[in-house]
Amino acid sequence: MVEVDDEVRKSSTVVTKHSIAIPLDESKYRKSDRAWNWEKIVDLFFPQEQSPKRNKYAKIFLRELKEEGEIDSEKLNAFDQWGHEKGKSNLKNNILPKLRRVGIIKYDYVEYRSQREGKQGREKIIKPCSSFTSVLDSMANGWAAYESASRNN
Repeated sequence: MVEVDDEVRKSSTVVTKHSIAIPLDESKYRKSDRAWNWEKIVDLFFPQEQSPKRNKYAKIFLRELKEEGEIDSEKLNAFDQWGHEKGKSNLKNNILPKLRRVGIIKYDYVEYRSQREGKQGREKIIKPCSSFTSVLDSMANGWAAYESASRNN
């Protein structure tokens, strides 16, 4: 059984780690908008009403990723120092895995060997990913075909 707190229970949707939530508030998501800004898209995965901290940290992270183009392990580990309380564990354990699962970000790894200490390992590099766009295009095209077929019957 999934436990849900009282605030989430009042909402019409329950957001899990595998879902998106399109809110009923049509003023925020107008159907006539040709393109949504990236912050509206983040709101689908981490609705402000249900996950205010995750929403905030995801936007902070993605804003930084947009400005930098990529974020390495060292910068990621300093997320708390970007001026945002204790968000690093939430970012690493909840936000980044979901953004990666849906194809918004991708991880690249760079092998390294430290000259002084003889240590070796891999450094994670986080970059924007285009698979989210491809998935949405495929979904939109599939639904358009479905609608067209249903009108012709």
